[in-house]
Amino acid sequence: EPMAKGFNARYDVKSKEYEYLIYNGSQLPVHFRDLVWRIGPKLNIPAMRKATKLLVGKHDFSSFCAAHSDDKNFVRNLMKIDIRKSGIGAWRGLKLEVISLRFVGNGFLYKMVRNIVGTLVYIGRGKMTPVEVKRTLKAKNRKLAGPTAPARGLCLIKVNY
Repeated sequence: EPMAKGFNARYDVKSKEYEYLIYNGSQLPVHFRDLVWRIGPKLNIPAMRKATKLLVGKHDFSSFCAAHSDDKNFVRNLMKIDIRKSGIGAWRGLKLEVISLRFVGNGFLYKMVRNIVGTLVYIGRGKMTPVEVKRTLKAKNRKLAGPTAPARGLCLIKVNY
C-alpha cells in the first residue's frame, strides 16, 4: 500500500511478532521435520513460563545476541512471551501437537529469539533454573545463556507499523 514519503520498512516498525514451534515427543512425523524443533525429553513448561516473566520488559539482551553481531545497541523491549500447547496441521487430518512460543517486541537482535528459545529449553530440561535467566541478562555474556535453537521452527508472524 502507498506509504508516506520517508517511510522505512525496517526502521519504522513499532513491533514484531515471532513464533517458534517445538515438538516435544519421541517420533516426529517426517512431514513436519523442517517446521519444528524436536525435543525428546519432556519439558517442564511451568519452569519455562516462570523464566519468561524475567525476560519480558526493557533490557540489554547482549547475552542473547549472536557472537560477532554488528549491533551497537543491545537494549530491546520484549513486550510479551507466550508459551502454550498448540497444533499444526497438514493436508486432511494430519495434525501435530506442538509447544508454541510467541515473542512480541519492539525489535530483535540477531538470533535473539533462537537464543532465548535455546535457553528456555535448557530450563525446561532442568539444565538451568529460571532464576539463572536474571543473572544471565545482567551479565551481558552470551556464554551464560543456553544454546542457539535451530532455525527450523522459527517464523516471523507479523510486523506492526
